[in-house]
Amino acid sequence: MPSVVKSMTAIVARPQQIQPATMASDGNFEKYTRQLTLVEDFIASLRQKGLHQTFKTVDFKHLTETNRLPGKNHARVVVRAPMGTRHVFKGFDLEAFNKHEHSFYEHQRDTMLHEIQTLAALPLHPNIMPCPETLVTVLDPDGGERVCGFLQPVMERETLDDQITNAGDVRIPLLRKAKWCFQMARAVLHTHRIARTYHMDVKPGNILIDQEDGIRLIDWEQSGVSMFTHSKEATIDQEAWEEPPSPHDDSAQPAKPRIVYKPHAGAPRKNLHWGYPDWNVFPIWKKTCPRAAELAEVFSLGRVMWMLMEQLEQSPNPTVWTARSADVPQNSKDIINQCMELDPNARPDLDELVDFWSAEVERLSGAKGASNGTNNSTAISTSNSMNSGAGNGVSKSINNSISTGARNGTGNGTIHNGSNGAGNNTSSHV
Repeated sequence: MPSVVKSMTAIVARPQQIQPATMASDGNFEKYTRQLTLVEDFIASLRQKGLHQTFKTVDFKHLTETNRLPGKNHARVVVRAPMGTRHVFKGFDLEAFNKHEHSFYEHQRDTMLHEIQTLAALPLHPNIMPCPETLVTVLDPDGGERVCGFLQPVMERETLDDQITNAGDVRIPLLRKAKWCFQMARAVLHTHRIARTYHMDVKPGNILIDQEDGIRLIDWEQSGVSMFTHSKEATIDQEAWEEPPSPHDDSAQPAKPRIVYKPHAGAPRKNLHWGYPDWNVFPIWKKTCPRAAELAEVFSLGRVMWMLMEQLEQSPNPTVWTARSADVPQNSKDIINQCMELDPNARPDLDELVDFWSAEVERLSGAKGASNGTNNSTAISTSNSMNSGAGNGVSKSINNSISTGARNGTGNGTIHNGSNGAGNNTSSHV
């Protein structure tokens, strides 16, 4: 075991090199804590929005860092004392304050606290990481508990991007890929049609693989688009609205309303201060033209699905099919290509995407069962049990047999649903 170095706000243990996460004067630490939000104030703000989420808290000093995860938010794996359980910590420590002091309050409010609020309002879904139930806090000089982050479960199978990287030249089975494509499409459909919100940063690095080999969509800051997967129209400050289909359209398929885009004519606007682009169109589109917001995310899903089928690490490289994906059926390539059409009106709707991958999983499951001489008793089964499907254009879904404990984040007993969790030596805020 490496030795442990204590700092003012954390105990940090790192393999090979030991160093404190934060070193600063008492005055600087006080300024840091004053810029954080009091726990009771944050919970009161949630209640004003009709959200009655309950949280447990753990002091940051009880967390020992073991390693940092890739990405701009510098999430890290920590061990929690005295239980010795592992978690992912996401938040703003003193190190982050030293880097962003001039805008620290707004930064933590508009990203970290916004993410918790978004998840608190988002109905549970098996392919979306649920709202964190444990907030990480520090004490200000007056003894007030201030929110500096939150804990989420460690997923040993890591991200979709890690799965692709770790596979190397070994091809991931098509059935597994189809299941993941189905689940990510279903998660985004739930986000838009049921939760009435958006994600805007769908990419392989924001898709975790859980213990059931299902996907979990994470990172709900809504503070910028992915440089690997964003659609062009989502980076332009523009209005969007639907026009009814032409009455003279005599095509076999019912015509869809056409989305029309009009760039903003005034001075440049900025409502995103920590991400790209300067202007976030998603909140406005969700009110004025929800389908425009959906189709922007369909493009992102197409990029993720292409990277998965090609087995390429996430990157902004142009979409090109190569011999690597010779095993991928042409109809799968076709719908993925349609997702990435430059004209959003040429892309499939989210429910069409869900239905396609549901049928593809069913087809591949049957083929696998036949080749094994079985009656297709795989863990991947189609059903109509998804509560977000009825009435929203979703005719099929995957029953992943995710247990209540797995659905709520962890099986180690340190993060529980509601107020369940006595014996964790943490305070509970109701």
